[in-house]
Amino acid sequence: MKRINTFAEVIQYLKDQEIVMTADRTAMFIKDNHIEVYANNSHYPLTYADFNALYKNSTFYLYEPSYDDIDMEKDAAYYAWKNKSTN
Repeated sequence: MKRINTFAEVIQYLKDQEIVMTADRTAMFIKDNHIEVYANNSHYPLTYADFNALYKNSTFYLYEPSYDDIDMEKDAAYYAWKNKSTN
């Protein structure tokens, strides 16, 4: 994951509909004009002001999904089977 260097960059990535994460794997994104926070056992919305107050000194990373562990052949076979069963 790419480290985000400034809090202003974090806000810009969020506005660009990206997902950002903290070092402890808490994920954040924008939904309905507030910031959704997903941690291990919690989920809560924050206003921009609350987000700033709670997280301005945190280290953030840009979320980059990894598809390395997906077996594309098995994936294609699954969806081919599933489409047959729904028709």
